[in-house]
Amino acid sequence: MTDASRPLRIAIIGDRGIPARYSGFSTLVEELAVGLVRDHGMDVTVYCRNQYYEERPARFKGVRCRYLPAPGGKSFESIVHSNLAVLDASLRRFDLVFVVDPGNGPFIVPLRLRGVPVLIHTDGLGWQRRKWSPLQQRYYKWSEWVSARLASWLVTDSRAMQLYYRDEYRAGSTYIPYSGEVGDAPDLAALARFGVTPGQYYLVVARMEPENNVDHIIREYRLSGVKHPLVVVGSVPYESDYARAVAAEDDGQVRCVGGVFESAALNALYRHCAAYLHGHEVGGTNPSLLRAMHWGAPCVPIDVVFHRENVGPDNPYFSKARGHLAAILADLDARPDRRAALGRAAQARAEAAFRWDAVVDGYAGLFRRMLDLKASRTRPSSDRIGEMYRPDRFAASPDLPARTA
Repeated sequence: MTDASRPLRIAIIGDRGIPARYSGFSTLVEELAVGLVRDHGMDVTVYCRNQYYEERPARFKGVRCRYLPAPGGKSFESIVHSNLAVLDASLRRFDLVFVVDPGNGPFIVPLRLRGVPVLIHTDGLGWQRRKWSPLQQRYYKWSEWVSARLASWLVTDSRAMQLYYRDEYRAGSTYIPYSGEVGDAPDLAALARFGVTPGQYYLVVARMEPENNVDHIIREYRLSGVKHPLVVVGSVPYESDYARAVAAEDDGQVRCVGGVFESAALNALYRHCAAYLHGHEVGGTNPSLLRAMHWGAPCVPIDVVFHRENVGPDNPYFSKARGHLAAILADLDARPDRRAALGRAAQARAEAAFRWDAVVDGYAGLFRRMLDLKASRTRPSSDRIGEMYRPDRFAASPDLPARTA
């Protein structure tokens, strides 16, 4: 049982660490950890990978940071680090451990043997990522099954993933998504460094990995005949033939600018683009898409169930058929009023359905509910836990600054 006189001790394992630098998971971890400390008085520790942090402060905005090595390159660094973090956490007095990525599920046994509740965030369909070898894909598929069996409970970031785990593994989960409200207010002046003006460019923001379909988007953009440039933002923190192939497309009309880590500059790109093109296809809820929605970008995602769930049924979506995205781009390029309407609809949906205050509140409620169930020796179930994510409980934010188009 936990001592009610002290804060709940929570550990978060499975990502690169905080402050967030590389992934949507990192943003979730930072926003969640800081929010749990600030708004709910919890004692939170985030396990960080050494090589991503030259400076290693003991705390970040009140959150404890514990740094461990993560050798092994892109294929094994996550597995090695998560193993070390689980072993370390099992020797400490955490009340609950939150693990991101089901690929880490097979390693939670030491925590479960000590009776520590472990929640696993399922992410998307990682086993479908084309960057993995067939053996790695089989491992990630197997790790989903293991996570569904070993975890005390699962967290899914989309309703579609919630149904997937229910149907595939007969596993219950709690739905809590992300928010797109990330970083500083857009800095309009930052657009000059990319050689673009408001409303006069198209945008892609993605890690340079095959399942994000940046190469397909570039081909369709060229086929469309639109005159405004395409700005491609993104990189990967390792050597990649795919990333090099995308970078080779840079010719002035397609502008591959690499990673943009200054939030005010990146938010300006989202805020003022003619449209944001989103090719991520392995689910579930994608933080970059939510960020584009939050800043009022007209969004054109690839047609998968996760994006339809998040953006809504009346939005345009593209398939991978040759010429489909090109036709959508040509149509939108000629219809600025249509683009403006799509941006307004996306922003309104983001404000109503994807909020950090509701995300943090949902996790805090879920963690407390799990510990109450443990104290009463009651097995978790969807009925006993109920809905935790309630954005309707929070007031709408003040109006965002107007888009320039």
